[in-house]
Amino acid sequence: MTLPGIPASRARGAAIAAPLAVFAIALIARLIGLHHTPYVDELNHVMAAHSLLARGTLQLDPGGEPYTRARLFTYLVAALFRVFGESLAVARIPAVIAGAALVCALFVWVRSVAGRGAAWTAAMLFCFQPQSLYLSQLARFYTIQALCFFIGAACIYRVVTGPALALRRAIQLCACAAFLFLLALHFQVITIVGIAAVLAWAIADRLQSWRTASPRQPLTRAQVVGITAAAATVLVIAVLAIRGGIVSRGFALFSYVDLWAAANRQNVRYYHDIFLDQYATIWTLFPLLVLLAIYRNGRAALFCLVVFGVAFLVHSLAAWKAERYLFSVMPLFFALAGIGLAEGTRRVRPALEDVVGRLAGDALSLRARDLTVMALFALVAAFALVGNGATSYAIKMLRTSDADWQLAQLYRGQPDWDAAHPVLGPAVDNSSVVISTSELKSLYYLHRLDVLLSVDYLGDPRHPGAQFSNFRKLAKPVVSTAESLDELRACFPTGLIVSERGQWRTPWSVQPAVADYIESTMEAVQLPASTRLLAFRWRTSIPDSAANCQAIHGAVRR
Repeated sequence: MTLPGIPASRARGAAIAAPLAVFAIALIARLIGLHHTPYVDELNHVMAAHSLLARGTLQLDPGGEPYTRARLFTYLVAALFRVFGESLAVARIPAVIAGAALVCALFVWVRSVAGRGAAWTAAMLFCFQPQSLYLSQLARFYTIQALCFFIGAACIYRVVTGPALALRRAIQLCACAAFLFLLALHFQVITIVGIAAVLAWAIADRLQSWRTASPRQPLTRAQVVGITAAAATVLVIAVLAIRGGIVSRGFALFSYVDLWAAANRQNVRYYHDIFLDQYATIWTLFPLLVLLAIYRNGRAALFCLVVFGVAFLVHSLAAWKAERYLFSVMPLFFALAGIGLAEGTRRVRPALEDVVGRLAGDALSLRARDLTVMALFALVAAFALVGNGATSYAIKMLRTSDADWQLAQLYRGQPDWDAAHPVLGPAVDNSSVVISTSELKSLYYLHRLDVLLSVDYLGDPRHPGAQFSNFRKLAKPVVSTAESLDELRACFPTGLIVSERGQWRTPWSVQPAVADYIESTMEAVQLPASTRLLAFRWRTSIPDSAANCQAIHGAVRR
């Protein structure tokens, strides 16, 4: 359907131009600062992709176990490496494109259910969400996973709410949703929470529609297929999950957390506090925005609310918490916010027009009054944006370099191993053993790691593994105590220890007593503070008759 007086071709062009503009804005924002220092998890795919091209395996280091998580993403990175050469920027291309496409997909869907104003509001809020910018610039799979989940959820929404869909079309949409959900699960297993919420909403919506129909109409063939397909999908997934042990592993995952992330195990306010910090205005008004969104389009708003609400609740109760775990449902949060804000703006506008009329009287022309109302809206919006932490985070991410980032390891400011290489490279060459707290970065930047210094990598802290236990991912020994470092110093004449500042004097990496031992007995290597790295070395061995050097050499050289 086109507007009266507007040619169909022109209307179609305008409908396509807006999503392309949104995609371009999102893409440009995600290309700014793309060469930032890497988060350690990125190197899993970068190194596995290099290994795939060089050795035909997914091993991060010869002798270690293959890195098989989200292997489709690793294959994609390897393909890009083959075409464009190996670099972090190339490895981040899929996340950049998927992140921009996700903003565009959100715009298109919200426009279809609530109009252009709501679509632009939702898309721009999500476009410049700090976590959205951050994950769109990582060589990881989160934006691809979220894109697959969102489009799959939109397909289910279309099947459930679409008027009189043809049977063939309903089957196509269900098949597309199933395929995209499986892809999302491949990238991130916790997608199951969002999928369950989508299917629960779909069944509840159809039951509610049938219950309130007056008179009750028989279901169409497309609706029967949609409900049957949803129920069959739930049943198949449930059976496969139980038989494959996914359910039992899911409960174990729900209650497990590594030592380094254990501080928030019982913190059910974790995500609530993040929203208060980043979106104080939207989050405190969220119930009102939801009601306004329901008034604008009840089914679309309830769809977003159920999926986002279920994910928010489940992840708040889970032991392991991280902001990125909610990312796949954040488009639905911003859809609610955009629809609610658009509806609220439409209802507030007459009041502002009346206020301007009373204050200005006849002094302003009709056009001047309209411009004044628009200026007031802009002032209110600017004040609200400034009052949300997300605005300052996003601006800093787009303008501030990693070295100048003050909030260390929050979105930016990761340790700069590349900048430290001119000092650490020669030190590595002159050391008979290299010990590091960051195994992947040590291998990637220094091309060497002999021993891993970590409490967390010895396993469950309640029942830790023995010192010099094998870290199977890389086939490297792990130590965590001063006594083990003494044994290494007795068996190797020279050595180098490298640690990131964020891992120094922590319960899960270099504990305070071990840090005291290193600082008091070894020589500090001078590194620029901007690298956020610490390094220490010894130049002569310390005899220790109790050290079993033959076994230690075997563990280190295995």
